[in-house]
Amino acid sequence: MNKKVKSYTLNIAALVLIYATLSLLISTGAINSYISGILITIGIAIIMAVSLNLTTGLLGQLALGHAGFMSIGAYTAALITKSMSDTSFALSLPIGLLAGGLMAALFGFIIGMPALRLKGDYLAIITLGFGEIIRVVIENLSFTGGPGGLSRITRMSRAFSSDTKVSGAIQFSIVFWVMVVIITSIYTLGRSRHGRAIISIRENEVAAEATGIPTTYYKLFAFTVAAFFAGIAGGLYAHQIGMLSAKTFGFNKSIEYLVMVVLGGMGSITGSIISTSVLVALPEFLRGFSEWRLVIYSTLLILMMLFRPSGLMGTKEFSLVRVWEDTGRFIKKTLGIKKRQAKMPYTPHYDVWEDSVVLETRNLGIRFGGLVAAEGINLHLNINEIVGLIGPNGAGKTTVFNMLTGVYAPTDGEVVLLGKTINGMSTHDITKNGIARTFQNIRLFKSMTVLENIKVAFHTRMQYSPVSGIVRASSYQTEEMGIDIRARELLRVFDMEDVANAQADSLPYGKQRKLEICRALACNPKVLLLDEPAAGMNPIETAELMDTIKIIRTQFSVAILLIEHDMKLVMGICERIYVLNYGRVIAQGTPAQIGRNPEVIAAYLGSADNNDNGGAQHAEG
Repeated sequence: MNKKVKSYTLNIAALVLIYATLSLLISTGAINSYISGILITIGIAIIMAVSLNLTTGLLGQLALGHAGFMSIGAYTAALITKSMSDTSFALSLPIGLLAGGLMAALFGFIIGMPALRLKGDYLAIITLGFGEIIRVVIENLSFTGGPGGLSRITRMSRAFSSDTKVSGAIQFSIVFWVMVVIITSIYTLGRSRHGRAIISIRENEVAAEATGIPTTYYKLFAFTVAAFFAGIAGGLYAHQIGMLSAKTFGFNKSIEYLVMVVLGGMGSITGSIISTSVLVALPEFLRGFSEWRLVIYSTLLILMMLFRPSGLMGTKEFSLVRVWEDTGRFIKKTLGIKKRQAKMPYTPHYDVWEDSVVLETRNLGIRFGGLVAAEGINLHLNINEIVGLIGPNGAGKTTVFNMLTGVYAPTDGEVVLLGKTINGMSTHDITKNGIARTFQNIRLFKSMTVLENIKVAFHTRMQYSPVSGIVRASSYQTEEMGIDIRARELLRVFDMEDVANAQADSLPYGKQRKLEICRALACNPKVLLLDEPAAGMNPIETAELMDTIKIIRTQFSVAILLIEHDMKLVMGICERIYVLNYGRVIAQGTPAQIGRNPEVIAAYLGSADNNDNGGAQHAEG
């Protein structure tokens, strides 16, 4: 047994041992009902914190109404089990929990559709308002008990056996294993193509969309899944307490769970587990110091935020929750089951031929109110051609890129990609159809590794579902093996395979630029837009970049449109050049023609004395 498999086996054994020990102590009375109640409360709070971490930590969207979803799940589950009082509680409870989760998910979907189009404070305000609205509505409905709340809900601690100790142990078992399944589901989801998509939105939403991620869909998906798990937690809470009051699920409750996420580390599931356990248990254990309890509790919180502002774990995880995906691997190795064959990512077929036009703009223009940012722009790129787009700062070059990629919707003209108009398409659809880009200011997914940055770009060429990612189905295994091979092949082209497992923001500047280009190529484009790729590079790095661009054109068969101020680079690798000034094309032609064009010299290149033989110097501004 190798070291890694041994570690996973020990993790599984530790989990089972923790459960078996606590369950035995509860069933024998060694742990009294008060302590077991605290353990169960911790388990439910962990579900809430971990589910909120999916939205606030992994997705990076601040939500302040998570307790509202808990209340929906609690009331739904309680009403269902009460209506099924003639049915075995062992049957009605799972039905109630599932119904509570689904009802909360439905509300999450409805609220998320408009709310997630907003960002920052606006999203926080909407979710806060939602939580308060739900509380008020529940208090004014007769079937929920109104202001008096809902009572006589069957309690798990008394439902399964006349022996309260045994019934208490069963209650603990239910909460414990539901908690384990939810934690593991979110953990494995976060380490699938869907999880990478969610995290990429947190890291840089603009880059995620440009890499082919449908950001609105994944925001809504994460919000809905988080609401589903919160609804299940609410159902468990209802059947732990035995009565419900809408006041329990107010603003303060949502803030409690948010504090647990922030202190544990936004993005760290393990951190949420640890911080929740401490924050729920600490006030109970400090009851003996009733006069100083809140002071001690508050002081510890302040010290934590002062000395560990990123939270206990930051975005890191402890390996114990890696059990799900690795248990299957261990079993297969033990039973001698052969490793599955890798399934390579789908490669779309582009109907192009030699010297064909792959991208064309026809009288393209855009206005922002009364300001004309660009007008009458006619460009075309042939396959395997490197074309430059130059001009002074503020000429509208990046604006053109933004129109080509759907960031801005043109107000005039059209963009034709591979013979098809792409006006009105979203950025991720344009990426899927064959355009990829880099950015003037590097936009990497900084908390991800180099390899993970590349894998995100394969998203549109993979097919396995979120459920397959959670349970580690065969489709997940084969597709992930395939993109791992392809991603490493791309890194090898850029001579970066040795830093595959390094964090992206730890790379030197030049390699970060190369990584961004590599990620764009992983989208399998036919048109590659490079926005000032040499910005900030020294002469040696610029020379390497020139060689890299030539390799890309030859090896990947793409048309390249290049914005760049370094004229030595532009004149050295471009076959044709367009010159932009005040949002209009003022010249086009070969590097030699552009270097001798009087209008271009006056607007951008400078004195004609510096441009004999078409060799322009580096242009500032």
